[in-house]
Amino acid sequence: MRASILVGLLLLMFTSAGCGDGGWNMFKTTPNFYPTAQQNYEYGLTELKGSNWLVAIQFFEHVKKNFGFSKYATLAELGLADANLGREKYTEAIEGYKQFIKAHPSNERVTDGYAPFKICQCYMKEIPSDWLLAPPAYEKDQGPVVDAMRELETFMTDYHDSPHRAQAEKYLAQAIQRIADHELYVAKFYLDRNHPYAAIGRLEHLVREYPSSKREPETLLLLGKTYMKMNKLDLAKTAFEKLRNEHPEDFRAGKAQLYIDFINAKPKS
Repeated sequence: MRASILVGLLLLMFTSAGCGDGGWNMFKTTPNFYPTAQQNYEYGLTELKGSNWLVAIQFFEHVKKNFGFSKYATLAELGLADANLGREKYTEAIEGYKQFIKAHPSNERVTDGYAPFKICQCYMKEIPSDWLLAPPAYEKDQGPVVDAMRELETFMTDYHDSPHRAQAEKYLAQAIQRIADHELYVAKFYLDRNHPYAAIGRLEHLVREYPSSKREPETLLLLGKTYMKMNKLDLAKTAFEKLRNEHPEDFRAGKAQLYIDFINAKPKS
């Protein structure tokens, strides 16, 4: 009895898996294709939305191969890049988006910024993330962050009215923050090893190049204190004044004012 029930359940499962247009069952290596480019493309989109990346790729490749002169073949190129992004094949996705932009510069998905934005998204996803048992991400190589910033800055310049601009701005802020975290980490590394000039270079670069980072108040305070230790009081005062004037709401502004008062009270030599 139990064996009969098990067999029945297995048959039901196999039958269900094979039913439906575009069905994908466990005995097949390819989906069921359809007579028209539109049908195959739309089924590819359905699989894409369902995160069935490899099935979607087969539909899109089928459209490209068998309906090369259809508008859906063009859209399938973009679908392939989207599927590669979804399955975390970022290098392949970037190349696909770049080829799409080059081949179809007037396509709506280029002019509205979609394909260029997706390139930015790929670079952002390549940035290492924090992991419990690994060093913090800001201690690692920042090459992927630099690549992402380059693409994002280009996107912001070229696609002012893109519906993807708001998300691109968020990505850019995240990238800037990661770079700022890294620069501050390196500066502290140099200070811990008594290399103040190397630290000053990092801190000055951080203040000059990334003023929008959330690290600026901390950086300015550390910069001023480092200059004080080097007996460069005018430069220290300038850093403290910038902190006080531009970030009055930060708790470090009060500390900066105390340092300014101390410097002002010192007798001039």
